[in-house]
Amino acid sequence: MNINLPSVGPPITGLNTESQKQGVESGGISQTFEKLLQDVNQQQLNAEAKQVELLVTDNKDIHGTMLALEKADLSMRLMLQIRNKLVSAYEEVMRMQV
Repeated sequence: MNINLPSVGPPITGLNTESQKQGVESGGISQTFEKLLQDVNQQQLNAEAKQVELLVTDNKDIHGTMLALEKADLSMRLMLQIRNKLVSAYEEVMRMQV
């Protein structure tokens, strides 16, 4: 079983690799978070489509539907935790005295 979670940023494989430089320069945190939101939204839509398929068609793939639902739930929780960490870091920076 292979569960693909949305990526949060460039992979951390080594220091100062070319792919990491391109990932940082190309978009920053806002585009990374936007991509995360799009990935989570797509997984939510896929889970909803699986639910409708389970209810409407004769193809009763309960296993696939439950996997899609759990994957969407896990992705949403991950996204919320990342958002909470970002807000916490922002608040910490705002409390710093210069």
